Amino acid sequence: MKNIFLVVFIFFVSLAFSQEETADAPVVALQQDESPAVPKQYYVFSPRVSVTVPHPIANEAFRQSFVGVYEVSGGLNINVFKGIFVGAFYKNGLLKITENKIPDFEARMSINNAGIKFGTDVYIGDKNRIIFSGSLAAGQNYTNYSGLRSKQINKQPELTSYSTSFLEPELNLFFLVEQNFGIGLSVTYTLYNKEFNPYELSLNDWQSFNKENPGRTQYLSFGFGFYYSFLKKGKRVK
Repeated sequence: MKNIFLVVFIFFVSLAFSQEETADAPVVALQQDESPAVPKQYYVFSPRVSVTVPHPIANEAFRQSFVGVYEVSGGLNINVFKGIFVGAFYKNGLLKITENKIPDFEARMSINNAGIKFGTDVYIGDKNRIIFSGSLAAGQNYTNYSGLRSKQINKQPELTSYSTSFLEPELNLFFLVEQNFGIGLSVTYTLYNKEFNPYELSLNDWQSFNKENPGRTQYLSFGFGFYYSFLKKGKRVK
């Protein structure tokens, strides 16, 4: 629980970040430090895409078993007021058991998440060419395991799939290429309302695990994000 409160605290401190407004100027290509500032322009709709790699944390058995392969997320945000947005998204991801985790064993953990988010986009820097974006999402997760097996012929794993809720703070830093398009870095923390228990997956047949305090399934994801916006909202902010 301490990890949860720490992440949520950092998230809301980040959302509180603000900046001084800069003077209006025409949009030009960023070529040198002397280039003029870009005016702040808010848009009604903003599709977002991110490609990241999940890294299991906290739960020792989860870290001992699985490694992240990829996560791909796509969604649409709607600007409510000066960068404050609500949105919906879908995410697909994959983690797997590799040879260096459990020898002579290969299994996959496929995740599909759908949810809603609330957050804000903030221009930073004197020239408004960087956007800091922070959000907090909640939704439903659907997890499916494949390749699980027991050493005992007549025994099957107790769990091969499940559905649960999740919480996900996300931070992005976008560098604008155009006034409404940017590429940047993305960090997310995903927490499922489901413990990772290697015993119900029959992983204990292949490796020893500590039975105490299994902990919830959670991971950090690092990667790249893509920002795009359209349909200008009101007048430019000077």
